[in-house]
Amino acid sequence: MTDNTEQPLSATTFEPAPTASESTAPAEKGPQSRVVLIALAAATLLLLFVFFVLPRLVTPGDTEPDATATQRDTPAAGSATPAINSAAEIGTSRSPFAEAQESALRREAQEVLQSLLTLQESLAERGAARWGEPTYSEALGKAAAGDTAYRERDFMEATAQYQQALDQLLAMEASLPERIETLHASVVSAIEAGEVLTAQAGFTELAQMAPADIRLITLEDRIGSLPNVVVALEAAATAEKGGRLTEAVAAATDATRADPAHRRAKTRLAELQSALTRERFTVAMTAGYGALAAQGFDQAETQFRNAARLIPGAPEPASALAEVDQARTQNTLLNLKESGMQAEREERWADAVTLYKQALEIDALMLFATEGAARATPRADLDARLEKIPEERDRLIDARIMRLAQDSLAEATAIVNPGSRLTSQISRAQETIAYASTPVSVTMTSDGLTDITLLRVKRLGTLAEQALTLRPGLYTAVGIRNGYRDVRVKFEVRPNQRNAVEVRCVEPI
Repeated sequence: MTDNTEQPLSATTFEPAPTASESTAPAEKGPQSRVVLIALAAATLLLLFVFFVLPRLVTPGDTEPDATATQRDTPAAGSATPAINSAAEIGTSRSPFAEAQESALRREAQEVLQSLLTLQESLAERGAARWGEPTYSEALGKAAAGDTAYRERDFMEATAQYQQALDQLLAMEASLPERIETLHASVVSAIEAGEVLTAQAGFTELAQMAPADIRLITLEDRIGSLPNVVVALEAAATAEKGGRLTEAVAAATDATRADPAHRRAKTRLAELQSALTRERFTVAMTAGYGALAAQGFDQAETQFRNAARLIPGAPEPASALAEVDQARTQNTLLNLKESGMQAEREERWADAVTLYKQALEIDALMLFATEGAARATPRADLDARLEKIPEERDRLIDARIMRLAQDSLAEATAIVNPGSRLTSQISRAQETIAYASTPVSVTMTSDGLTDITLLRVKRLGTLAEQALTLRPGLYTAVGIRNGYRDVRVKFEVRPNQRNAVEVRCVEPI
């Protein structure tokens, strides 16, 4: 290898040697002297060009190449000798044109070498010695071959070798984006797989290969939380095997909180939540059917609706709720039937009619309700009429009311196998009618001037005293006299008492 600085050739002052004639006598004048002078001037100009102009055309300070990736060669102690020999050679045997061509080839080799060195240094910093093999070593080998050619002053071969090495390194540089993406994917894959050491090693390599990649921040955080994720997922798996799904969901939730971007943790959480939901769904459905079997319809409905909320759109809760409605309806109808028949047995005919009508509102075609209503309705009406007879005892003085009471009593006594209630009603009705039908003596007195009318009975006219026979009850007597205010006297006629009534108008108008 030559010295880093090429030594320019120094110009020597040209002085022609004196001739013998010049030492003894003045030069002869004439055409021959002019030709000699012209030739000498031309030679002087050529020498000036070689020694002063041509060295300027050669770039001083050319740097000798060395493209090895790890060290630079230092010039050997005897490296000045080739330079001196070359200078001597230039000065003695090589033409200026050849020297200019060689200088151009050297510059070309150095330009390629400079690009090669810059790129090799960049790739070395990004760990190319690790991920770029064998291409990286091959490129360095070609660079070394270029160095050898350069030292041998075969600059064309050196340029070719350097260019081949540069092309290989350029190809490696072009492959970096893909390599970075692949390495990033492998780091993410290791994180997802829970391989802490692999993820850390990949991260270190990725940080060297792409130190400015903004994704390194996220990856570093995820790798830092990866041990917690691994522990939480293992706890979730253990709890799941033990059937403790609630605990498993809690552990998986911890994993997703440690690393929200961890897809496997998210997937496991979703799976465990689904399993827990299905378990709760099954428990709710089982409890619902248990309550349904025990006729706990409200509780069964609540459980089935809970199941429907757990898995919206699931067909099982809807079907179960339909069963609840049907069972509740059937149970209601059955209860109404039993209650109606019990009311009939207890002669609560109005209650029986109400119960049978409720059943018909649920299902108008229920035979027991139709037949029951047909039986109970007339008995309920008779029951109500019989209950009124004792209550209206004092109104039985009205012939129409007495007739209705007697008809009701006749209808009641015609019933075969009357119950205790009906028997009691018949007895009380008979007593009431007998009471109301027994005449009682009543004495009516007046002033002989007042016109007396006994309402709902007859007009008595004027009288001083008159004995009447009336049935027990409430009566109203009206007295009228010209010039006097009318009077109304209400009185009650009862057996076994003194029944005396006075009616007279005494207040003048």
